[in-house]
Amino acid sequence: MVWLDEYERRARLIPGLLAIFPLAILLSVLSLRQLPTVSYAMGAAAVIGMPVVVADIVRQRGRKTEKTLWASWGGPPTTAWLRLRDSSDNEVQRDLWRKAVAEVSGVELLSLRAERANPSRADQAIATAVGQVRDLTRDTAKFKLLFNENRNYGFARNLYGVRWIGRGISLGGVMVVGAYMAWVSLGRHQDGITAESLFGVASCLAFFIYWCVWPSPGRVREAANKYAQQLLQSAVTLKGEAHAAASNPNA
Repeated sequence: MVWLDEYERRARLIPGLLAIFPLAILLSVLSLRQLPTVSYAMGAAAVIGMPVVVADIVRQRGRKTEKTLWASWGGPPTTAWLRLRDSSDNEVQRDLWRKAVAEVSGVELLSLRAERANPSRADQAIATAVGQVRDLTRDTAKFKLLFNENRNYGFARNLYGVRWIGRGISLGGVMVVGAYMAWVSLGRHQDGITAESLFGVASCLAFFIYWCVWPSPGRVREAANKYAQQLLQSAVTLKGEAHAAASNPNA
């Protein structure tokens, strides 16, 4: 799909497709895909850019969820890890990251005393500095590991963001197929319990269980921490490269 890049396909489109996939199962079980109108509508939707629309909806849901999660975490992991007023599991690592982020971004981070006096401004300085580092690491070939962690975080966040959509569609699929089986058996006096119908119920039920079990704040936080760690470490790499270039200007 030329209109979506690698990040968008993995982090946005796939969660959206997983959420709406039970609809395809319904179309198959109910034999609606054989109808010319349905086939034309599905083809037209794919051609006019339905994947882009799905990816954008997933992105919006993911961003909204991100704000809620960050509030419960006390801020983005990068901000929390660079604060001086919060306890740290590794103060040496924190100081290394702070120096690298400040030097690479050109944004001065506040001292401990200043942080305590104005926590909001301290967090704003950290967020601005980290944003500058993020802009300097857009080269996906050079920072491949960072790109992969960012993509994994986006996938986990967006999957959690559309969990209720996925649950609703998959549960609705179970109910619709079940009602269809009952209608065929009781209303039309035919055998409604076919292999295809049972497969449809089982598939939609499996998706419902997946949406109830797999997406979780814990998985999102784990992915966010890995991305944050790699982003901050990239600042250390940029700092080292800058010092090397300064010490050897003719290289």
